[in-house]
Amino acid sequence: MRFVLLSHRIGQRTPLYPGTPPIELKQYRSIERGDSSNLWVIGMANHTGTHVDAPNHFYREGRRIYEYTLDELVFPDSCLIDVPKEPGGEVSAEDLKPHISLIKRCSLLLIRTGLQAYRETDAEAYSSQGILFSPSAAKFLRMEAPHLRGLGIDAISISTPLRRQEGRESHKILLSDNRFLILEDMDLAGKPTIYRYVIVAPLLLEEVDSAPCTVIGIAD
Repeated sequence: MRFVLLSHRIGQRTPLYPGTPPIELKQYRSIERGDSSNLWVIGMANHTGTHVDAPNHFYREGRRIYEYTLDELVFPDSCLIDVPKEPGGEVSAEDLKPHISLIKRCSLLLIRTGLQAYRETDAEAYSSQGILFSPSAAKFLRMEAPHLRGLGIDAISISTPLRRQEGRESHKILLSDNRFLILEDMDLAGKPTIYRYVIVAPLLLEEVDSAPCTVIGIAD
């Protein structure tokens, strides 16, 4: 059994979805300046870096991330599938159909598009073109895998900035049952395809819809 980190660290170079406020790091106290300890003030949008979208992101009465129980943040029998795409590409229902027997056995589906390769080499393409997880794919998962409780992807969002309206529709389809979670900007490069468990550990901020998170996989 081994533990696998499936989330990115957050820093000044973290790519952001267009329109997201920049990350602000300010050292408030400094040992080097004579203070007794170091203390930082951290400012960032709640959809920064690897983060989890809860239903309240698109539904006024939807659950916020802090309202999820620990059991709901642990996903047994999680799986990863490869659906290679280029920036601006689309994950469709047709891409998912060959994997449906595996998907039906999973509580969390991770999709590795390979777009993560652009995160370091071409951050503009990664952020501003991204990937669309299409409404057809979202409807396919809801119909064919009703026990699925989460979706994760190695892209800035399941919504490409090039086709925002369709991306919003995909979010709404997946989050409409008020229990589903969407993990975005994940680190899936070179990672195992089958997990005993995946643990999602978000910042439990009471006032906000969603939050940055650390994601840990437990694999054989």
